[in-house]
Amino acid sequence: MKKISVSIFLIVMAWCYCSESYAFWGTSKKMGQTAIKGIIQLGKIEGALPEKKIVELTEMIQKAGDIKKVGKILGEMKLSDDILEDTYMRIIIQQRKITREEAEEIFENLRGVKGFRTTLSKVSGISDVKSVGHLNEIRIANNASKNGFEVVSIGEIFQDGYKQITDIDILLKKNGKIFPIEAKDYSSGTMIPMDKFRADMDTLVSYKNQNGKNIIPIFSITHHPDNPATRVLLEKEAERRGIQLIYGNPQEQIHLINQLSEIL
Repeated sequence: MKKISVSIFLIVMAWCYCSESYAFWGTSKKMGQTAIKGIIQLGKIEGALPEKKIVELTEMIQKAGDIKKVGKILGEMKLSDDILEDTYMRIIIQQRKITREEAEEIFENLRGVKGFRTTLSKVSGISDVKSVGHLNEIRIANNASKNGFEVVSIGEIFQDGYKQITDIDILLKKNGKIFPIEAKDYSSGTMIPMDKFRADMDTLVSYKNQNGKNIIPIFSITHHPDNPATRVLLEKEAERRGIQLIYGNPQEQIHLINQLSEIL
């Protein structure tokens, strides 16, 4: 299938899938309640920090805004990755950035994934923009795991030859294909920083060039831009680089990427 055909297919599927989102969400809540049974509970793993310490660390972040200081304190405690993931996950719950139910599902699906702990620490910072963006990456990875993808890494460091040292937001595998993803959480009315988006698309191209066959680069955005001219420009920039441009919430994105794993 030609790239232009795939792009048209994805745009059509994105609109169709979004139009059915009410029905989809209506069933997913019930499915989520079933899936949540029997998972590992946060704060209950061996060696987990007491809740009083979690509250203390959370207050330190909120008052001083010093996530690096908290990171240093945790580093000096020489905690295992499992406990650090548990700690940051519980801090995020304490900050009310995520519900405990969703957090426990994410912890069950992503614990031990390369870059998971580091991304959680970024979510726990006081910058709302950065927190939302990194939480979007985690949610995409979580939905990928639930749909049979191998989550290779989140925020993997990469030397792209353009921006020196950068990262790939999410790296997935399925059906013998590798999906490097640059994920953006932007509302429909937000001004799109085209220069930054072009640079991130170039990073995806570089990743594909450096890693050979079976690489399907994905550029994802949570919402369609309101401006039609911006949408057309984004589509053209992605198409000329051989990148698949998709829109939607994390579940909708994984639905579309799953289809790509089957048709490309």
